[in-house]
Amino acid sequence: MTGSGFKSKESYESGFFGTAVKLHPGYTAGVITSFYLSNNQDHPGNHDEVDIEFLGTTPDKPYTLQTNVYIRGSGDGNIIGREQKFHLWFDPTEDFHDYAMLWTPDEIMLVFF
Repeated sequence: MTGSGFKSKESYESGFFGTAVKLHPGYTAGVITSFYLSNNQDHPGNHDEVDIEFLGTTPDKPYTLQTNVYIRGSGDGNIIGREQKFHLWFDPTEDFHDYAMLWTPDEIMLVFF
C-alpha cells in the first residue's frame, strides 16, 4: 500500500482546494485514488470529511468518480453524509484533469474540468 498526504499548520473553515490527476490505464480494480479534506487529526472519532475518489476498474469499464461528504464521521452509525457516483464524460487516463472543492461557510461545490 502506498500513499501520501499533508497536514496544514493552520485550520481552514473554507477555501478552494484542487489537484490535477492523470489516472493509470488498465486493471486497477481494488485501487482507490483519492483527494480529500478531513479534520480527523483534530477531531478523532467525530471528524468532518469531503472526498473525491476514483474507484478502480477493469480494462473494459470506465472509471467511476465517487464524492463523499460526511459530518461527525465517527463510524458509530450516526454519520451524517452523502455519497454520489458519477460516470465521467472523458477518459481520465489520457491526460491530467483538474478536480477541485470550493468550500464556503454555506456550501461545498465539487468541480471537475
